[in-house]
Order: sequence, then C-alpha cells, then structure tokens
Amino acid sequence: MPQAKLGARCAIVKRKGYCERILHFDLTTLKLFLAVVEERAMAKAAEREHISPPAISKRISELESALGVVLLERQSTGIRPTAAGHALAIEARSVLHSLDHLQCKLGEFASGQRGQVKVVSNPSGLVGPLPEHLKSFMLTHPLVSVRLDERHSNEVVHAVADGDADIGIFAHHIGAEGLTITPYHAVRLVLVTPKGHPLAKKRKASFVNAVDHAFVGLTEISAVGALVLKVAAAQGLNLKCTLHVTGFEALRRMVQAGLGIGVIPEFCARPYTRVMNLSCVPLVDSWSEYKLDICTREPETLSMSARHLLKHLTRPSESSG
Repeated sequence: MPQAKLGARCAIVKRKGYCERILHFDLTTLKLFLAVVEERAMAKAAEREHISPPAISKRISELESALGVVLLERQSTGIRPTAAGHALAIEARSVLHSLDHLQCKLGEFASGQRGQVKVVSNPSGLVGPLPEHLKSFMLTHPLVSVRLDERHSNEVVHAVADGDADIGIFAHHIGAEGLTITPYHAVRLVLVTPKGHPLAKKRKASFVNAVDHAFVGLTEISAVGALVLKVAAAQGLNLKCTLHVTGFEALRRMVQAGLGIGVIPEFCARPYTRVMNLSCVPLVDSWSEYKLDICTREPETLSMSARHLLKHLTRPSESSG
C-alpha cells in the first residue's frame, strides 16, 4: 500500500549510519485508536465516532504498519492495547487534550473573553470614573488584560490613529479627525485655592472674577491648560500666571504654597482639600463642564475584547457621571 494513504505516514531518514523513522500522525486516526482502546470493541468505537467498523480497522492497520508495531490484540473480554498501544494511548490523550485546550483558548480570543486591550487616557480621564469602569469590566472579563497609559489628549489621539492603542480617552475640544468618536463623560472644572484666599469661602465663582488673582497655570500641552488659555483669549482676559506646571499634582502643590490659584478637575481637587488645606470652588461658566470623548479606529478593526471594553465604557450606566 502506498505510504501516502497511510493513517500515520512515515519516512525513513539515514543519519550517521542508522535509520530514523519520522512519523506524520493523522489526528483523526489517533482519535479513532483511542476510541477503540476506551470502548474495547471496534463496533462500539465506530458507533461513538460515527464511522463504520471496517473504516476504523483499516485506519488502525495502516497506523500499525507505519509504526512497525502491533497496537491492539483481541482477547475473550474484548480488544486490549499491547504495551506499545498503551504507550501510544497515553501520548495520544495528551496530544488531543492539548489541542482541545488550544482550540478552547483560541475560541476565547475570538469571542473576546480572552485578550489584551491597550487604553490611553489623558490625566482627567484617569481621575474620573474610569478606574471603577475598568474594575466592573474586569470582573466580567477576567481573562482580558488591560494596559492603561497616561498621555496628554493630543498624544492620545495620535496613539490611537497610529495603532499604538485600541481605545483613547481625550478632551472633547481637541478633536480627533479620521477616528470614531463616542462621548464618554463630563468632568467638572473648579477653582482650587489656599484656605485663606479671598475666593476660598465663596460657594461658586465665575472665571471673570477669578482672573483678578494670581494664577498657577497648566502648560498648553495639557488639555485643561489649553482650554483655560483659549477661554481667556476669547474673553479678552489677561491671566496673571506666576508660573506654569505640567500636571495636576504639581498645580495643587504650588497652590498650597500660596503661589496662586488654579483650574483643575473636581476629581483632582476635592479629595485633597483637607490634607493640603485647600478650598475647592465650583465655576459657574458653561465651559467648566469639561467633556471627555472616547476615540477608536473603525470598530470592526478592533479585537473582540477591545469591542467589549468599548461597549462597556460607552453604555449609559457606565458613561454617565
């Protein structure tokens, strides 16, 4: 019988004076062989695997021929594996189990239950409800790994557009041409002042009244800093900035030291008022509701796990707040 038709084909290779048998196993034949070993009868194995007994017998005969050993022997109590057959059965179970496990794992990737999602967010997004949203997502998708990086809004947009991230959270006023944009949530901007400052005891304040005082500003690379400068320019206001910093933590520390007041998200101010002896004064201006959006490439280009996270972040119960 030609070797090409064997259930387990083999090739003989001469190497350093001896022959080495290289086998190419047919996984279907291995599965049928295991069925015979486990059922101890050709007919029962054939019924289990939905194949005719002669077809199983033919495949196992070809396997024995390729291996050069007898794998099964008939006894009064049924078919039993020989020592070689027993050894093959052990290894065959291991191989088929590994393949089942691999198929299951790949299926989890395809369904989105397993995978990795890269998220980039501007600082305002990180201090909002995102941590709670990620926690609730991970509880229902424990096999999905989320990598979260902090970048400024312009960098967030570039990272998503360039394929370095799957999901980006950025300031609405920055814009993200060529990307799919979905509203996320709004961040309330507030004035943060030292406790003894004239504005500290006010229940709310307008930006026009605040600009009479010394400011600690955020640099233009910050979306909040760029927004404040844009509003001041549009209203013809001259900000008296004593210095500029690059982040919310540095701004709070400079305000604490009495170098001026600043505008930051309420999430970044409220938890620190007592420990840093600061006051948090809401702004009444319409622009102080600072909107964050989510940007992605075309949703159909995302992995299923990334699509699941995107849906989780943008559903009403998650994105509100």
